[in-house]
Amino acid sequence: MAAQFRHGTTVPQGARMNFTPAANLYGQFLQLARSVGTLPADLALSPLEAVLLEEVFLHSRDKRPLTVKEAIELNHLASPSTLHKRITHLRKLQWLQTEHHDGDHRTKYLVLTPQAMEHFHALGMAMQKALRMQATA
Repeated sequence: MAAQFRHGTTVPQGARMNFTPAANLYGQFLQLARSVGTLPADLALSPLEAVLLEEVFLHSRDKRPLTVKEAIELNHLASPSTLHKRITHLRKLQWLQTEHHDGDHRTKYLVLTPQAMEHFHALGMAMQKALRMQATA
């Protein structure tokens, strides 16, 4: 029996898939990222929490800090109430905190904690290691 993919590719059962160098690099990164172990053993972030942290990270890196209001309006991720619960949970875990900028107490900005920044640093190191492995292969 063959596996049929959405885009029309068919792979016979038991066939060995050929991965492109880019796909192999990504696979190496995923393996290394999983082995990083920046989360305490008794803690697991939900997929939604991980994506939410990535959103805050990307906005912060681009010097466009994400407000709580903007975060709970990310409707493509989840409902506002679910997002608010996840933000609250990430704050409780000390992965996120909120700040007010320029003395304006009406707007709360989401800020990554040092613990979250260590996590993203470790992921970056895993990517660098995967790139070095790819270069020597």
